[in-house]
Amino acid sequence: MTHTRTHVYVTFANPYLRCDLCHAWVTRWHNNDKCGCIEECWLEPCSHNAEAVSACPSWNPVDGCQCQEHLGRVDHGQPAAGARQDGDQT
Repeated sequence: MTHTRTHVYVTFANPYLRCDLCHAWVTRWHNNDKCGCIEECWLEPCSHNAEAVSACPSWNPVDGCQCQEHLGRVDHGQPAAGARQDGDQT
């Protein structure tokens, strides 16, 4: 008998999140509670079990990055093109 599993991912709304361990841009995390995996949670695409930390101090879900307007500059860089992924399951 073959068993298959659909991994469950939660996509972050904030596109300016970085892995606290390697500082790579991250787009979502693996929710092991929902898919029944025995492994710990991990971030995508770096696969680290770490916190996702916002590189943008002004980001909010309504207006997005407001650094230019509030701080007069943007020091955090931009996530890679196409970094936002739609859909929570893979």
